[in-house]
Amino acid sequence: MFLPTEYAWLEPVLIAAAVVFVIGLIGNILSFSSRFVNALVTAILYIAIFAGVIFASKIAAPTSPVHFLPAEYAWLELVLIGGAVLFVIDLIGNTLSFSNRFVNALVTAIVFAVVFGGLTYVAKQEGIEVPAVTVPVPTP
Repeated sequence: MFLPTEYAWLEPVLIAAAVVFVIGLIGNILSFSSRFVNALVTAILYIAIFAGVIFASKIAAPTSPVHFLPAEYAWLELVLIGGAVLFVIDLIGNTLSFSNRFVNALVTAIVFAVVFGGLTYVAKQEGIEVPAVTVPVPTP
């Protein structure tokens, strides 16, 4: 889209970090009382938004050999795991900087970008193809 071909793997990382920044900022506005509560509110907000997007767009959940939910709720596993990861990342971001709401959300987004970017880079180097999410467009 906006990066050269050799850096195309960074596009989802940057977009996801921007989304995490906005979610982190909203979480900070809703609850800035303590680091733990702030991370919890941000993770719950992320879970609600991510679940709504996945459920509304009918994106198929990747199949895995281990399921902790019934088959009809398999799409929710990815959401819950993502929420837990974001909780830990936001807790780390809150520990690094808890001075104001904007800086806190920015640090959380940077920590997320480093973790997600590192994992994406390793997957790219290992030759693991991460499938692109496509939303079907109805034809008139």
